[in-house]
Amino acid sequence: MTPYGGDESDPRVTGDMIHSYLQTYAEKHDLLRRIRFNTFVVGTVQTSSGWRLTIKDSEDVVETEKLLVATGVTSIPSMPDFKQTGTAIPRIHSRDLGTFYPAIEDSEVKSVIVVGAAKSAYDAVYLLLKMGKKVTWVIRTEGGGPLSILPFKILNTVNAIAFASTRLMTFLSPSILNADGTMPWLFQRTMLGRWCVGRFWDFLDYVSKKHAGYDSGDHVKMLEPEIERQGVFWAHSGLGVVTLPDFWKTLHDDRLTVIRDEIDETKENTALLKSGKTLNADYIIMCTGWGDHFAMFDDENKSKIGLPHHSASAREVHVVNWDRFDAMADEEVNKQLPFLAKPPKLTFQRPLSSGDQEKWRLYRRVVPMGLEERGDRSLAILGQIHTVQTPLVSEVQSLWAILYLEGEIKIPNTETMAKEVALWNAWTRKRYLGQGRKFPYSLYDFLPYIDTLFKDLNLKSRRKSNPVSELLSPYRPDDFNGFVDEYLRKRDATTGEISK
Repeated sequence: MTPYGGDESDPRVTGDMIHSYLQTYAEKHDLLRRIRFNTFVVGTVQTSSGWRLTIKDSEDVVETEKLLVATGVTSIPSMPDFKQTGTAIPRIHSRDLGTFYPAIEDSEVKSVIVVGAAKSAYDAVYLLLKMGKKVTWVIRTEGGGPLSILPFKILNTVNAIAFASTRLMTFLSPSILNADGTMPWLFQRTMLGRWCVGRFWDFLDYVSKKHAGYDSGDHVKMLEPEIERQGVFWAHSGLGVVTLPDFWKTLHDDRLTVIRDEIDETKENTALLKSGKTLNADYIIMCTGWGDHFAMFDDENKSKIGLPHHSASAREVHVVNWDRFDAMADEEVNKQLPFLAKPPKLTFQRPLSSGDQEKWRLYRRVVPMGLEERGDRSLAILGQIHTVQTPLVSEVQSLWAILYLEGEIKIPNTETMAKEVALWNAWTRKRYLGQGRKFPYSLYDFLPYIDTLFKDLNLKSRRKSNPVSELLSPYRPDDFNGFVDEYLRKRDATTGEISK
C-alpha cells in the first residue's frame, strides 16, 4: 500500500485503502483460490487426527490436522431483541450501513434512531447528520456509557496513535508484561513516578474533553464518559480517535438529541421506550457491538479449549486450580502496579471481581490451555487481543502461532502457563475495567506483548537505531521488516527449536 495513500499531507487510512491492500496481497500470494467466500463454519468437532469442520449450506466436510481460528472480533453482529408489532421500523446493525446507505440517504427518510454507545454509534450519528437527517441517539442507563475519544492530534501537534506507539508509552501505561526493570520501577512503584503518570493522563483527559466540548451547554454533555477520572487512560467503555476535522462540530448540531433510555417495543413508525416515552423514526441503526465469534464450538468444547462460554452445564475441566491462581494474580498485579489498585468510581458501578470476567484461558493469548495440558498442539486462536496496532500485532502473533503448531516453540509446564494466564486476566481487568472483563484488552500495551513473543522466538524486539529513538520514536510495522527471515536464519543455525 502506498504510504499515506499517495498523499503525505494526510496520514489517515481509508477503508478503500485497506481493501485495496488486502486484495493485492491476496493476489500476490496466491490466496484467492484457497478461500471459500460467502460462507462460514457452523460446526467444529475434534477427531483423533485433528478437526472436522462443517460449512454453512453445504454438505462438504473439511478435515484438517491443524486449525488456526482467526474469526476476528467485528464480524458477528449483536442485535438485542425487543418486541416488534405490525410493520415495524426497519432495523439494521451498524455493520450493514454501507449496504443500506442508498436507502437511508433517500429524502423520504427524515429521522433515524441510533442505539448504543460504541465508536460505531458515533460514526453512524456523524454520517446521518452529514446526510441532513434528524437523529435521536438512545444510550441505555446501565452499562459502560459513552466512550472516551482522543483528538487525532494532541494540541494540534502530536499524532495520538503515533505517541501511543512509542516505547515511552510502555512506561506511562502500567502493564504486567513490562513490570520489571529500572524504568517500570521508577514510573510504577515510586510515589513520584505514579504522580507523574497520573498528571500525564489528567492532561490527556483534559485535552480530549476540551476538544469534544462537553461543557458547551448542549446535548453533547450527555456523551461525556461516566468515569470519575482519566477516562482516556482506563478506557472503561473503549477508546476512539477523532480523524475527521468537523467531527465534534457536526455532533453539536441541534438536529441531534441524546437520551438515556432503552427501546422496549416498535410498532409502525413508533418506538416505545422503557421510560414510557415514544419516538417516531424511519430507521433504527443498532450500534450494539458484536456477538459470539466462536459459535462453531459448543460450550463444552469452549470450556475444554479455554474460551469464554455462558453455559452453567459446561464445566471447566482443566487440572488447574484457577481460584488459587486468580487470587495470587490479583495480589501480584496490585503489588507490581499499585496505580491500578485503586480504580476510579463509575456512574454505573460493578464490583471488579474476577468472578464475572470472561474465562479466557489462552497462554500468550494464542494457546488453548485445555489442549496444551494434554500435549495437543492442533489448535491456535488468533486476533482476539485488542490494541492500537492491530496489523503489527497480528503479523507477529501469526508467526508465533504457526511455529507453536509446528512444535518449534517450547511451552512451559502447566503451572507456569496458568500463572501467565491468570496474571494477564487480572491485569487486563484492573487496567481496562469493563473492556478488560470482556476481552484480552491491551490497548496501549502492544509493545510489551510483542517483546514477549519475540523473546520466545529469540529475536530482538528493540528495533530502533539509538536509545533516544527507542524511547520516543513511534513503532510502525516497517520497523519489523524481515523478522520472519531473521527467525529462519536463527532456526537454521540451531536444532530447529527455540529454547527459553
